[in-house]
Amino acid sequence: MLTRPSKRNRGFTLIELLVVIAIIAILIALLLPAVQQARESARRTQCKNNLKQLGLALHNYESTYGMFPPSRINLSTPFVFQQTWNVMVLPFLEQANMYQQYNFNRNWFDASNDPMTTVQLSAFVCPSTPGERPTPPSSLYSAMTGGVRTDQPRWGYTDYGSINAVRNAFIVMAGMPSIGTKDAMGCLGRGPGGTRISEITDGTSNTMMLAEDAGRPRQYVGRVVANNPRVGNPAFGLPFTADGWGWADINNGFSVDGANSAGLQNNTSGSGGTTIVGTCSMNCTNDSELYSFHIGGVQTVLADGSVRFVSENINAGTLVGLITRQGGEVVGEF
Repeated sequence: MLTRPSKRNRGFTLIELLVVIAIIAILIALLLPAVQQARESARRTQCKNNLKQLGLALHNYESTYGMFPPSRINLSTPFVFQQTWNVMVLPFLEQANMYQQYNFNRNWFDASNDPMTTVQLSAFVCPSTPGERPTPPSSLYSAMTGGVRTDQPRWGYTDYGSINAVRNAFIVMAGMPSIGTKDAMGCLGRGPGGTRISEITDGTSNTMMLAEDAGRPRQYVGRVVANNPRVGNPAFGLPFTADGWGWADINNGFSVDGANSAGLQNNTSGSGGTTIVGTCSMNCTNDSELYSFHIGGVQTVLADGSVRFVSENINAGTLVGLITRQGGEVVGEF
């Protein structure tokens, strides 16, 4: 009787295994950018939703008080009175309890306000910002608060700031006539008074209120962490921004000045400076400038409440027109 030879199970040869691994690697290489792009798209959408929420809060404030809040109120005489626009809109962000417990007759960094100011509010954070924010050294806390704080509170940070003004140096950089010793004011000025809609003569759809200035208090230059290049500032030589350390920081708003690729800003004195070291409008530094971790630009809130993504390649003169509220510029499409 004839018997058929038994069949042995045949495994992969080394060459076949290498081919399979190579195919899998190619598929991963093709799919990974698409996955990352989808994740960033979702983060960017959430960031946009945050800004819509803040824009709605500002408009609810305006409906209640007849004006938009100033970027900050900072009075020292005859008594201390401090608050920033973020604090002013807390009741319109479903944070009325926090607002009621905030001590306005103390500096924003006073320890009595820590139970509120150390709370991280998701509406103030762009999910595209990478990593946990580092805690600055105690020496920098002391320098930034005039010696009041030598401990290291973890203030709730923010990736969004009010655009207070555009400085003369940026206006000169844009090829426009110098305005001398003053800044051209934005929608949410420096206070103590607010801005009525009727005072935004450039039009609410042509005037920015808020924009991204992401990553603070960690200092970024370009897309990397770097030491602060501001000579003479307490943060100089350290990887931290000069201000904007939390959503309650009265200096979390900013005036656009422009910078170079090393993160060094144009003249920041606000007193007629025309020193131009660079022509970068955004995404060169997050130290009180327009900055985001989205590719190609930043997200902004206009005075009509809409959210617009503004390209980092925008004409500087057009950007000046979008920041000012009474400049009389013809902005056009952007």
